Amino acid sequence: MKKIAIFIVSVIIIIAVFTNIYYNYKAKKSDIDSNNMIYKSAYEKEISGNDLATIINKALDTNEKNYIEKDDEGLYIENKENSIKIELKFKQSDYVFPMEKIYSNRVSEFIRLYGQAKFKCTKIEYHNKTKLVKYLYFQEI
Repeated sequence: MKKIAIFIVSVIIIIAVFTNIYYNYKAKKSDIDSNNMIYKSAYEKEISGNDLATIINKALDTNEKNYIEKDDEGLYIENKENSIKIELKFKQSDYVFPMEKIYSNRVSEFIRLYGQAKFKCTKIEYHNKTKLVKYLYFQEI
């Protein structure tokens, strides 16, 4: 009788452990999906400069919350886990601007100059380890 009780308790514990692992996996996947949603929603779509400024602010905020380090030029260093980089290409320039340069020159100035301009995200990359967005490339159209 004792062996049967031990077996039943063991099965219940195993089921509880696997259920817990599954729900943790689903919660983590949901967090990843919600974090990626704003970035994925802009991919291959025409968005305004105002919307792009919002995306840049979110990426900067995410990097700050995740304590992503900066190099000596003030650019975030990719950490292969949860860093985000955004680059912008304007029509009138051959130079590709990192989001940090837009931020350091004031987002409000970017909105004043490019708020009604149209941009398109033509490239999106994900971290291999976490599947979080790591890189976005926007072009003015």
